Amino acid sequence: MLLVGMALGLVAAFESADGGGFQIARDADEYTQIWSIGRDLVMFGAVVPILLGIALYIVPLQIGASSSAFARGGAAAFWTWALGVDLLIISYLLNGGPGGGRTDFVLLWATALAMMLGGLIWAMVVVLTTILGARTVGMTTDRVPFTTWGFFVFCLVGIFSVPITMAELLLGYLNVRYGHLPITESEALAAVMDGVSFAPSIYWLGIPLLGIGVDVIGAHTGIPVASRKPIMAAITAFGVLTFGADLVAMASLRTLEFNNALLVLGLLGAALPVLAILGLSGLSIRNGEFKARVALLGALLSGMLVLAAAAVALLGVVEPIMVGLDKIIPDAIDLNNTLVVNGTAWHESVRALMIGAAVVGIIGALHHWANKIWGRRLTEPLGMLSLLLAAGGAVLWAVGELVAGIADRPFYSALDQADFDGYSGLVNTMGFVSAVGVLALVGAAALLALNLASNVFGSKPAGSSPDDWTGSTLEWATASPPGLGNFPGPPIVTSASPLADGDLRFDGIVSESMAVASPEGTEGEDA
Repeated sequence: MLLVGMALGLVAAFESADGGGFQIARDADEYTQIWSIGRDLVMFGAVVPILLGIALYIVPLQIGASSSAFARGGAAAFWTWALGVDLLIISYLLNGGPGGGRTDFVLLWATALAMMLGGLIWAMVVVLTTILGARTVGMTTDRVPFTTWGFFVFCLVGIFSVPITMAELLLGYLNVRYGHLPITESEALAAVMDGVSFAPSIYWLGIPLLGIGVDVIGAHTGIPVASRKPIMAAITAFGVLTFGADLVAMASLRTLEFNNALLVLGLLGAALPVLAILGLSGLSIRNGEFKARVALLGALLSGMLVLAAAAVALLGVVEPIMVGLDKIIPDAIDLNNTLVVNGTAWHESVRALMIGAAVVGIIGALHHWANKIWGRRLTEPLGMLSLLLAAGGAVLWAVGELVAGIADRPFYSALDQADFDGYSGLVNTMGFVSAVGVLALVGAAALLALNLASNVFGSKPAGSSPDDWTGSTLEWATASPPGLGNFPGPPIVTSASPLADGDLRFDGIVSESMAVASPEGTEGEDA
């Protein structure tokens, strides 16, 4: 879905950059369909499901659980989401979705996307319940790994915010079903996704990336990241700041306005927690051994892209701040020269950086845990190439959209030739720069798929070396991949870094018995 969604985004990017007219799509409505399905599939068909898949596998191992809570609920969540994806694609193929011309399939689009979101919420409930109720002895909430804490905040925010998008889908469904929104104006339904695609709500994708990054940095530098409570507080604060936009966007079906105090505060404050997390994690890089592995570089680049997105999003507060100052100091502010980016392609630049951060973070995370999940490592050179393509592509995509947005190109860019004639050649050039960036992200997704296909779908006995990276969290205390029940017995921990501190026990068995396991893991299994 990541590859398909990015490929559709590439088609839309080249179409909007061709200087007017329609070379690929037949008209503006078909362009809207291509653009919107790409956006739907990348976010809710790929990025969020991949992150939740990692959570459903890794979180139980990190907290010492024998399995996830409601394991069959997790499976049902997957199939609900998968059926929703199928129906979503069918709805677009049969002229539905935003810009669609057939009422039944526009309604099917709303139903299918709601089904996808419902499945994802179900999976979030499973992850959240596992963290709250399945932790092992001694694993208090302030001792859970940063990855687990990141997913805790991610799922908690998602359970409260994603239903708001589902409510907007319901309103869109009712508007179309009962004729309040004519089918000829169905492109307005694309605004349903604005509440989760614009800053600060799109920062939601960055919550688990920050937690994963801190754990990866600690494992690959050999120095577990200290300052646990400040980092956990920073992740929590970042999560809280992502939520305001969803409340403001409720029932909008319009372009999100940044003249609301909740949004302004979210945009102004989001960069501070990210800076704090990167700064505190940097101590481990300075004091440890830096190895240029895909996992470590992915963690760093992902955090930097999240920070870049938060910095770029600050442009959105220029207008409301200047308007506020004009009210306080009348006639002292020249509003005619105020930068106004709301409703322009600038929104896409923030989304580009966050999608790029997510893809980069996922590449790094899969390289970090590949052996734990499949018993096989991913290829480093191929992973490094996909990592650089994803990071570079995200930057190019963002730069092109940012420049076009400052030059007032609208966010929705299916324009005719007369509209394009009013823009400078630079704006049209930036459209092709953005398209090249999206093309690089398509290449990164393809290389990731190739890396997975060529490495993990092979035969290898379960029970390989438990710990590849001298990690200090519980997932590295069992075989790779783990057997039934995950551990030889319920782990007992007394600190946040049980492997580094040497205080891990399994019902009286000292953890060193796991560390001397052979490549086939026979000693570990006997223990």
